[in-house]
Amino acid sequence: MEESSSLGFKPQKQVVYNKLLPYKEHLDSEILEQIREIKENLSKALILGDIRPGCVHWVAKLSRFVKLYGICFSKEDHVKLVKLMYELAVTLNQEFWVMAKFAQMLTILLKKKELLSPDELVLEWRPLYDLYNSLFYNSYNTIGMLMLPSHTRRDTSRLFSRRRGFSSNAEGAVENMIRVCRFYFPPNSTKEILEEVRPLLCPFDMIMQRAMVYLELFLPTALMPHQEDIGWRLWKDEMLGIWNACHNSNLWFWENTMFWLFARLAWHNIGYIDWEEHLPMVFTKVLRSFRLPVSYKKTHVGKGDGLSQFASSMFIVANLGGDSKTQENLSRLFKSLESYYHPSNSGPWSRHLHDFLNKLSLLFIRRLHRERYKKPSWEVEVPEHKKLTEQDITAFVQCIQMPTMLTMYSHTGTHDAGIVFHRMSLLRPEIVVPPLLEQLYSSLETTTEPHCLTASLECVVCVARALVRGGKHYPEGQTHVIPLLIQTLPGIDPNDIKKCMVTFQFIYTLVTLVPFVDCSSATEEFTDLTEWEQEVCLQTASFEDFVLQFMDRCFALIENSTLEQITQQDRETEKMNREENMLEMGLSSTFSAIITQAHPKIYDAALQRLQTFIKGKMIEIHVAGKFAANMCRSAVKVNPPEALKVFVPGVCRLLLTLTDNEEVQNEEHLDDELLFNLLLLSELVRCSGCHLLKYIPQITQVLTQTLHLKSREGYHLAGSVLRYLLKYLSISMPSEYRSLPYSWDTPFSTSLPIRHWGEAGDVHNLGLTWVEPTKAEEEAIQTLVRTFLTPELVLLRKVATGEKEVSREELQQCLSITLDILLGAGAVLPHWEEEPIPLVEMSVKKDNSIFIVRSQELCVTLDSENFPTNVRKAVADVVLQLVDKLLTQGSDDAKSLCRAINICHGVIFFFGVSKDDFDARWKSFQFIKDTLANKLTRNKQHIRSLLIERTVLHQESRILENSVTHLTQTHNAVMNSLMHLATSQYSEVRSKSQHTLSQIFQSFPYSYKLVLPSLISSLQVNPTEQHEKFKGSLYLLLGRQGKSLMVRRDWESLNLVWPALIASQHSEKPSIIRLMNALSDTVYYYMELFTIYQQVPQRAVSAAEALLQSDNPKVKDGVLSVEVLSSAAENVKNKGRTNHELYNNLVSSIVQRLESGTLHWRIHNMALNLLGCLVRPDVVFPAAGVRTFTANLIHDNIRIRETSVFYMPWILKNQKRKHKKIEIDPYSVDSKHEVPAHVSPGDHRPDNQWMQYDSSRKITSEEEWEQPRFVEKTYFGWYSWPKTMMVYAPPSQQPPLDRKREELTEEERAVYDFFICQENVDKLVSFLSLEENKERDSFNTRRFWMIKGLFRNFGDAFLPQFEGHLERLVKETQKSSQRCAAEVITGMIRGSKHWTFSKHEALWEKLKPILRTGMARVTVETVEDWGTCMATASADRDPNRLAPLMELLMDDPLRASEGAFNGSSRMYMLMGGLGQQEWRVSELSHRLLDYLRPSLSHAYKSIRDRMGSVLTGIFMYDLALPGGGTSRYPSCSKFIEDTLPQLALLIQEPSSSAASDADSDTVKYGASVSFAPEDTSLSQSESKMFSDSVIPSVRDLTRATLSASDNIAKVLGNVHSENSQVPIINPLINHVSGLDTPSFLVGRDSKDLSRLGKIKLKDCDLSTNVVYDSVNVMPSDTTNYEKNNFHENHVKNPVNGYIGASEERKTAVRLMNTVCRWLVGHVGRCYNGVTPDIYRFLPYLCQLESVDNDPELRGNCIATLAILSQAVVLPSRISSLIATVTQIAQNSWWRARAAVLSLLQVAVFTNMFTILNDEKAPQQVKELVVNLLSDSRLEVQQMASTVLSGLIHCKFIQAEDELLNEFTSKLQNSRNQNRRGKKQLQPQQITELHANVLGLCAYVSAFPYDVPDMLPQVLVTLSDHLNDPHPIPATIKKTLSNFRRTHHDNWRDHKKKFTEDQLVVLTDLLLSPSYYA
Repeated sequence: MEESSSLGFKPQKQVVYNKLLPYKEHLDSEILEQIREIKENLSKALILGDIRPGCVHWVAKLSRFVKLYGICFSKEDHVKLVKLMYELAVTLNQEFWVMAKFAQMLTILLKKKELLSPDELVLEWRPLYDLYNSLFYNSYNTIGMLMLPSHTRRDTSRLFSRRRGFSSNAEGAVENMIRVCRFYFPPNSTKEILEEVRPLLCPFDMIMQRAMVYLELFLPTALMPHQEDIGWRLWKDEMLGIWNACHNSNLWFWENTMFWLFARLAWHNIGYIDWEEHLPMVFTKVLRSFRLPVSYKKTHVGKGDGLSQFASSMFIVANLGGDSKTQENLSRLFKSLESYYHPSNSGPWSRHLHDFLNKLSLLFIRRLHRERYKKPSWEVEVPEHKKLTEQDITAFVQCIQMPTMLTMYSHTGTHDAGIVFHRMSLLRPEIVVPPLLEQLYSSLETTTEPHCLTASLECVVCVARALVRGGKHYPEGQTHVIPLLIQTLPGIDPNDIKKCMVTFQFIYTLVTLVPFVDCSSATEEFTDLTEWEQEVCLQTASFEDFVLQFMDRCFALIENSTLEQITQQDRETEKMNREENMLEMGLSSTFSAIITQAHPKIYDAALQRLQTFIKGKMIEIHVAGKFAANMCRSAVKVNPPEALKVFVPGVCRLLLTLTDNEEVQNEEHLDDELLFNLLLLSELVRCSGCHLLKYIPQITQVLTQTLHLKSREGYHLAGSVLRYLLKYLSISMPSEYRSLPYSWDTPFSTSLPIRHWGEAGDVHNLGLTWVEPTKAEEEAIQTLVRTFLTPELVLLRKVATGEKEVSREELQQCLSITLDILLGAGAVLPHWEEEPIPLVEMSVKKDNSIFIVRSQELCVTLDSENFPTNVRKAVADVVLQLVDKLLTQGSDDAKSLCRAINICHGVIFFFGVSKDDFDARWKSFQFIKDTLANKLTRNKQHIRSLLIERTVLHQESRILENSVTHLTQTHNAVMNSLMHLATSQYSEVRSKSQHTLSQIFQSFPYSYKLVLPSLISSLQVNPTEQHEKFKGSLYLLLGRQGKSLMVRRDWESLNLVWPALIASQHSEKPSIIRLMNALSDTVYYYMELFTIYQQVPQRAVSAAEALLQSDNPKVKDGVLSVEVLSSAAENVKNKGRTNHELYNNLVSSIVQRLESGTLHWRIHNMALNLLGCLVRPDVVFPAAGVRTFTANLIHDNIRIRETSVFYMPWILKNQKRKHKKIEIDPYSVDSKHEVPAHVSPGDHRPDNQWMQYDSSRKITSEEEWEQPRFVEKTYFGWYSWPKTMMVYAPPSQQPPLDRKREELTEEERAVYDFFICQENVDKLVSFLSLEENKERDSFNTRRFWMIKGLFRNFGDAFLPQFEGHLERLVKETQKSSQRCAAEVITGMIRGSKHWTFSKHEALWEKLKPILRTGMARVTVETVEDWGTCMATASADRDPNRLAPLMELLMDDPLRASEGAFNGSSRMYMLMGGLGQQEWRVSELSHRLLDYLRPSLSHAYKSIRDRMGSVLTGIFMYDLALPGGGTSRYPSCSKFIEDTLPQLALLIQEPSSSAASDADSDTVKYGASVSFAPEDTSLSQSESKMFSDSVIPSVRDLTRATLSASDNIAKVLGNVHSENSQVPIINPLINHVSGLDTPSFLVGRDSKDLSRLGKIKLKDCDLSTNVVYDSVNVMPSDTTNYEKNNFHENHVKNPVNGYIGASEERKTAVRLMNTVCRWLVGHVGRCYNGVTPDIYRFLPYLCQLESVDNDPELRGNCIATLAILSQAVVLPSRISSLIATVTQIAQNSWWRARAAVLSLLQVAVFTNMFTILNDEKAPQQVKELVVNLLSDSRLEVQQMASTVLSGLIHCKFIQAEDELLNEFTSKLQNSRNQNRRGKKQLQPQQITELHANVLGLCAYVSAFPYDVPDMLPQVLVTLSDHLNDPHPIPATIKKTLSNFRRTHHDNWRDHKKKFTEDQLVVLTDLLLSPSYYA
């Protein structure tokens, strides 16, 4: 861009639309002035310490500048502004919303990254990291104390949400800021970030998600290729190693974050990184992320959240091109998904599939744009070898075309399909458009499928530009345009609104792109026209016919839309419904587009037809009249001289004639003719003002006679005429919106219109001309305003002063006329001139800029002596007088008051453009722009009309910026008047005035201060006597959309409002109670921390000084004196002191009212809530407030007690003293270890041995306790050590705990005095141990936090007060008592972290017997609470310091003397405690495993189920990452090796004598196990491949063996549910993430649920779902999910379903059940997934899953097989899987063979890409399945055929033609032999023949929705075998029946693939023979 001579510098990036404005030559001086003002005042405000309001105000002006002018700075200023915003944004301890503003501004400045290169700008990463940490991983945030601004959704990774379901907008702003800043991090930042984050990489801890968030946010991936050694090479292989090692992602909550990092790396380094070896796993993960209904025997397993569709698409698109196999994999992926894209297979997965298509096409377009069209910049270019070729583009388009075609007809996917078609049409219109047109033509021929028609129309609309543009690739596209326009006209059908609207949209889109010019004569003038161009030219002769036919259709629509049979009263309030509004919009916009694009000859014909229709019509005005008037408006807008001449004179004459009668003037209800003509005139004047001037006299006469009609409808319509007349006389507007820039007179030889169809407008040569108002228009407006406004103002003043009485109707009429004039002439009515009211002190001046909005200024004034010359001021004064009068009189004229409010709103805000109208038009513009945009080439490749519309919107945005200026006394008067109206009698008046006041508060910062005194006085009234006034005041306080006056960031205001609200009188009216609750909740949800003391860092001041001194342009005054600086510094200090004083006063004021004892309990509770929200991290909460909360802990009212308990943790956190930390060398703690050269993650390293639990080194002395070797956070040391390892100093160096009362601060004494009193504690405990919500009470985290805070802050001072209660509570059996004990004990243990050794030992001496008693007396209702207690107590504590708890839990948990339930519960609690220690208690895990080994076959089911989950917890840590070693934890492989021999008894092969009977199920399983009866009715694949429908049913499981309460989902529901509670104590979730809100916010209503969200104790919420019940496969198709209860199945089953079985066999069966439970948990939760050793269980599972006399065993086996079948299989483990499956396929038990086929089917689909990448596996799978087609059992054959069809369908089988030929040739040979021999076939021959038939049937089933070329012959071949022996005919008939059903819908297209002979054969096969044949 060339340097602008008038600007004096080269702008970085300008808004191009400024060059199209009519006053563009004046803008450069305006830009310079704006830049100077912003630079000077922003810099000075910061230097003077005025962050708020000074900096905030000028940053807002900077944002406005960028919106209006772009980055219109010099590069020097751009860099300095970025640095200034950066320093402001990363300032710690400032107000969060202010920081968010700075962050958003910085994001805007850096959004166009090509403007600044990393060489020109460097931003440090560390300040951003510290900021992010301080905001979102703050200990205050954990308990909800850090109140952040909230409006956006919170990411699932956040541990704690103060507002349920919401995240802070500060978070979104900070993350976006980091994303744009990371391009400018220093080159060495990658190494530094890795050093910081690596120590957090512990997969077993929630910190892993945090680490991944850090890496994904901060790691720079867009470095130059020569910097790769200091960039991605430092971490790529390492992260990929973790990704592969932790491949089992069912509940891997950080996988998606990590994959975003990979996707970004691939995107920024296309062609520089080879990802080929990882593609199979990526595509496998992508396939799994769709959550398809692929399952083993309909047993669904949760698959977690999966990868983000956007990240997946980014990675895939980045790898396309070159020699990559990405396209091949992508094509196979879509082929395998084809069935699920089909409209008949919609489900929850559909949205993921549609979204994947959308994102894939979007990113492909972005990549191609980057490679071919983007301007060169500093960013890394794609190397030539990797750039997308034309063949790549074609392959991609063909790949996604079929799924998109299927998506088009989905009821939820049409919109996504249209978007994809649009993008693909930019690439290959010749491929994309023809099939769409074919579908559209087909849909137009039939009326029976309206959805097909509307879907086709919507999608063709999206490719309209490619269609009409034609071009060299698709020249025939243009030939379809005119035929389609004509053929779609019948779609304008008043009986089908949706079809009508889609038709309007279709016509509108095409017409917008096509000028309606008859080019038929061009065929004679031009000799170079192509064949297609000649055809199009001839077709253009039909344009006029189309326009007239369209108008006829519209006229028919109008006549059908007339309102009939409505009463006169209805007509006054009649409004169009939603459908009619849509029709009006569609009709008017479409006709307007047509008439705009029409050649003058066509326009004249259309105008004549319109005049003929309108002339003499009497149309009702509510629906049909509006339609007709809108058409007239469109005609006038396009050609004002012609249309006005046709309509206006006649309409005016008719109106004058009709109204020239006194009777008409006084009629309340006028006839339709008069009303319609008034409506028509109001629309006719909506054109450029210069053409209206000559008609003003006639219109003025009409207005004179109609403005004061008695009829309300009449004068409203007359007012509309006046309003629109004034508006269009005063506004600037483009002269035309055509798609072609040249005039209609341009000869064809110069420009042939058909060659410009769909052409983009040239924004630099747009040919835009404006029609601006001149002095003539100004004089006309002046005359009209003075003529019609002055009399109304005179009348209103007389009424206001009491000089004249008028009727209510006259007053309303007068106000209506005034409002119409104000809204009409708003653009030329200037602001009044008054001195501004200073609302807040600001160190720099306030911006009062007025932007240029027209070439010459226009100003309309009054000339009356009785009124000010300024029209706005005159109107405001009169209306305010009138409102005072009406309110004083107590008038009930609500309509007049509402109009007065509208006038007040217009006086302040309306300057020619309405914000609501602007927003609606902007939204519409964006929609049309996105529909037609060419995002491939960019560079504003929009059509001309859109560019014009965008320019108009830009002009209007400038006008809107002028609408808000400074606040004056007149504003104040208006606000006071609105304040009175907002508390008046009528709800409509109150609501409207409250809304207007809210807008004023939002537009004028701090203006609310002016109405606070009046508002507070309104709160003091008696709510019973003045209910409306009190209610209105409360609504004003409440505000809208979180902008409540209750949460304004101003201490003075809060000091006025909060005490006044608390002091207000109570009312029992429900509406008042609801409002009071809403106000209290508003403070809770929207209150933000705003500063008391403000600090400005020196780095920010330096950045401001640099900006202040920069040139181009230079500021006017860049010097600040020393006196000014020192005065400013003093002012900042004084302001901080004042704020602190106001804070203390507010607390004191609330406390005083609470202590008065006069408050109603509801107001008391509200006041307590307000007081709690004042507890802050940065200042000490006053002692008076603390005493208030402690006193209310034992209040009689339960709500008040709950509120006090809720805020006590905040108070105790506020009083917490800082604990000292010291640095240690982790390599030298127990002995000197060498620092490893490479990272070696795991617990095997000697340097982290000292962190692990060691019972031989128990702490026995104070000296050992004092050693600085205890690390509380479990994640440290597992992966690597931080650069600086900080641990807590020994307790002796921590703040002293043994303090006397005198040593405590006043605030601490308030707590101490309450809890040291035994009576208080007794009462508190009695309340805490009450049952509050039966069946809903659970462990309350708030109470735990309170107790923890007490014992943390005060040591063991309160232990005696609680000790006796604990001893009593644990002995009681009531749930509430035990829950209370658990909460207190947990708090004590966690609060004792920094106690001395003696105190710690004394505590455990008291707790041990209490805990033993509690564990012994645990009940079904309290086991969850005790489990949560143990888990929470153990979390974030060094296990060596918690040795008493560890040993207590390990003490014989299965003790037989206490029964099965107690044993199960003890193990539950044990795993709660051990699970939180994660990898640090390997010794205990070994001890536990050794202890459990003899009991694995325990007689009690509940014990076995519990042991299954315990084993999962033990083996979870048997994980080795790349570079790591063998874990110290028990080995899973060793356990399997020891267990398998014990199970061998279960699958002994049948004896030789019985072997022949094995397949006939006559052999019993040993002495007792029998199999279910045969079932040969296994169905084949029907529609979906690899879905539930292809899995054999389990009808062989007899109902007699099924219990109604038994359910397979009980096994799996505990593994993969979102809030899974399997008691392996998943160490992946921190202790604050496992507490369900209801468990600790009992009685806190919805507010508390929102406040704390769902927090979990690392997974150890430990709910009742942890015990597995007996599991069955239900015979129905649905699986019911039921909650398991602890009291079930604690009765020992003496035989376990094996009547008479030997004890050894029973033991083996019970062991197998335990193993199944372990496997389900292990595969569901362990990162390592299915190891080769686990596959060794498959033979047992496949054989035992069909046992019929042990439902538990059968259900467990099925559940285990289900989860194994869907597990991720690593490439290295594929051979083990295939070998095991092959072994089972040779099993003598046919049900095992069938079962393994079902497993193989699911396993192959879910791991398709990794298996296909294996050298041998694909062939092995194929051979295995094909061999089983010849199995001796029919069921196995049918299952093999089903699996084969799925393999063929998803292109798993590579050489499918060879296999097909093999089947065909075998059948042919067999048939020939039979013909020659004519002997009866032997059974083996029938089996072989049937196998080949099944093979062909698999091919038929593999294509449920299409007919490939080979399929017709396959069907014919099958028909030749219909007479073969049984069961061949039945198989063929079943297949043909399915083929007929799945191909029925599109048979018209499918039958074209068959020859006539084949159709005859197929018809004979598919049609049943007639009975009468």
